[in-house]
Amino acid sequence: MGKFLDRVCRAIAVIACFLLLFMTFSIGYSIFTRSLDLPTPVWVVQINEYVLLWITFLATSWILRKGGHVSIQLVVQRLGVTSRKVLSLIHCVLGLAVSATLTWFGYYTTRDHFVRGVIDVGSVDVPKAWVLAIIPVGFLFLTLQFLRKLVEIWSDKEAKD
Repeated sequence: MGKFLDRVCRAIAVIACFLLLFMTFSIGYSIFTRSLDLPTPVWVVQINEYVLLWITFLATSWILRKGGHVSIQLVVQRLGVTSRKVLSLIHCVLGLAVSATLTWFGYYTTRDHFVRGVIDVGSVDVPKAWVLAIIPVGFLFLTLQFLRKLVEIWSDKEAKD
């Protein structure tokens, strides 16, 4: 299960990288066309707002696995081994609870927008459910990573890359 989760998280992180490249090139293209007094694409700002949301939720579980989330090392380093383990357990339980809750609410909200056919009206009309769909997916993988981390800490195993 762990290797499969790693592969999936790595794959969705790669998708996030490609979305970042898309965002970079589309903004660059928009700036280039504007500098030549050519018509700029009207969709660039709106689509890149969605891309920012998608990048965040696609990469978050991979970043948690790599230990890249923000932590206050100044405090943690001063703690003993037992205190560090207890703090890590609390961190994982809270992260698991919040992520699982937001997975459920994200799914419910996305499903509601899909059923009602809500459209995000902008320069390009986009079904809002497609924009929001990444939230429960991202939180689901984050929940699984917190669960995995909790099991590793509980059983005194170090996370392997």
